[in-house]
Amino acid sequence: MSENTTGPVVRFTPMTGRERAYDFAPLPCPPLHAPLAAALTARLAPDTGSILTLAAADTYFGTIRRFLAFLSMQDQPLASLDDVRPGHLYTYRDVEGATRSAAGIGRELAQLCRLLQDAPYGSLHSSVWDLIKAPRKITGPQPPRTAVQVYSHREYTALLQTARTDAAEIIARLTASEELLAAFRAAADTLSEEDQATARLLDVMDRTGHIPHVEGRRKQDTARLLFLTLADAAPLFVLALALGRLRVTETADLPSQHMVNHGDVVFRINQRKEGTAPCRWEIRGEGHDPLESASDFYLLLHRLTERSRRFSGTPQLWNLWTGRSANLSGHAPFSRHAASPLLATWAHRHHLTADDGRPLTIQMPRLRATAKAQAQAQPRT
Repeated sequence: MSENTTGPVVRFTPMTGRERAYDFAPLPCPPLHAPLAAALTARLAPDTGSILTLAAADTYFGTIRRFLAFLSMQDQPLASLDDVRPGHLYTYRDVEGATRSAAGIGRELAQLCRLLQDAPYGSLHSSVWDLIKAPRKITGPQPPRTAVQVYSHREYTALLQTARTDAAEIIARLTASEELLAAFRAAADTLSEEDQATARLLDVMDRTGHIPHVEGRRKQDTARLLFLTLADAAPLFVLALALGRLRVTETADLPSQHMVNHGDVVFRINQRKEGTAPCRWEIRGEGHDPLESASDFYLLLHRLTERSRRFSGTPQLWNLWTGRSANLSGHAPFSRHAASPLLATWAHRHHLTADDGRPLTIQMPRLRATAKAQAQAQPRT
């Protein structure tokens, strides 16, 4: 965050594209600018890994802009963020809810609560702090959920076939690099000059985690020789959801720590209300395609992400080279918040279509629901 002559400016560098500056100067309620800018800075920080796109960052700034506009219309001017009370949040809900759906205002208030939770310590009144830890206290009961529509057999088959094709190419790419690196370390003089040059890059990346500069090549293209990158995430996440049939949050937060017990891979998952719970998947093992079963795919993913996990120092299974991380290694856990835009880009690139001929939209809950329905429809052996 930087200061201009009239207010703070928060700068954000997305996963792709140019930096964007969020200027608070034109916004109302100047006394609230500094703590809200600090909250936005914390929310957009690279080490969180939660906000990777301009669209996501724009929604947070839009929430701040709307909330400040609402506060500026209050009879009593606010001298600090500490002056905000629960009544302001409830009234904001009613005002915004007059023109938005229940789901839309729910998302708005959830974002606002996350922002306020990131405000500097001591800048919020205790009554507001207690409230924002549970946004549903503000939004009230949610409307009944409608059943999730599943994909058709054709749509689902196309999704999985495309994901498996891409995953096979990813495995082949990384396996070839692994073999080249092993050959280089065993007998470098048996390799061609070109292979030796590539192997030296692999050796540096394997030892340090850093991506050397190569003239005429993008950094991410060099990184993907040895590491999974965000470009690989979409097809792998599709398979993880379809094979594991866990919730989206549970899939994204899969732990790397596990054990193999009596032919099963066993680990603990974090559930929203129940805490941690054991998960056990049967290993099909050698001779079976690892892209066909949850356990073998988990073990495959564990191997593919091992290096990035080592350099990021985090326990999550999903670790990739992203170019952005808290420890400056460039390796970080994959965030579920980044999944939707990556899946949309991936589906568009492969020209996936719905049954009506329109571009296919990949909705993660819908994908999981389809996988569960398919599994229930299969005869038990």
